[in-house]
Amino acid sequence: MRIISTFLSLLAALLLSACNNAPDPVTLNTVKTGTPALWKVSGTQPGQIGVVYMFGTIHILPNDVQWRTPTLEAAIADSDQLVIEVLGLDDPQNAAKIFSRLAVSPGQEKLDARIDPSLRDDLDRIIDASNISERTLNRMETWAAALSLASAQTKGLGLDSSSSVEKKLLAQFKEAEKPIEALETIELQLGYFDKLPEAQQRKMLASVVEDSADAQKAFEKLFNAWMTGNLEEIVTLSDTGILTDAKTRQYLLVARNLDWAEQLDKRLQKTGTSLVAVGAAHLVGPDAVQETLAKRGYKIEKIQ
Repeated sequence: MRIISTFLSLLAALLLSACNNAPDPVTLNTVKTGTPALWKVSGTQPGQIGVVYMFGTIHILPNDVQWRTPTLEAAIADSDQLVIEVLGLDDPQNAAKIFSRLAVSPGQEKLDARIDPSLRDDLDRIIDASNISERTLNRMETWAAALSLASAQTKGLGLDSSSSVEKKLLAQFKEAEKPIEALETIELQLGYFDKLPEAQQRKMLASVVEDSADAQKAFEKLFNAWMTGNLEEIVTLSDTGILTDAKTRQYLLVARNLDWAEQLDKRLQKTGTSLVAVGAAHLVGPDAVQETLAKRGYKIEKIQ
């Protein structure tokens, strides 16, 4: 759940659309109106002439919530362009081809052989509820099976990827005829998981299975922390599961944040204003993108 909600927009869009079962309605105990965190980054040194608004997102959200605020709308109006994590999700056929190419490999062990025996009953339970065949999962690399099952759990809560923050922002900037760019390609984003050592992939699968019993509560906690701008709670929730493994954290979070900071540094050395909308976990804690930019002399203001 936390993997999908804070890091990976692709699987939320791609795999949720592939799950055709209609789950029973779930009543979520979520905040209805909020003020998600928003920062303004500007230069303090010669050559730092651009401006970037940084908006932490959650990639899946309920339909009946109001996350827009006058402060956010003002930042959107002030921005010349939108920058998100990845583009290309509006072409699901191409995205599915990329996912299949990376996710499916010959000679995979059966999925239940890749997890501790104590978790196999729980694995069987979430496979049965996922509407994904065991044969399909067995052909997948471990990271892809883990994300597929996590996506299915999100679908089971009645969450619809079409109502994601990114999709709504994309539509707004397209209507305003403002350019849209991305920090990563689909291949690169999926590739971070594909290149994880098998040991880390199996920890990821175990984390998805272990969290499955409390999937609704986990989503509610994360969503409410995001809606209320509770950065400390987002840090706490994001530092669980697979990110407790130092190597995985370095690869999936820290290295990507450093790469994004480098890209934004170059963008800030040009005129113009950008709204950067990325998963909230990338913008909190000591490894946040803004922390690197602050070390490079930029002024960081939390404006919401």
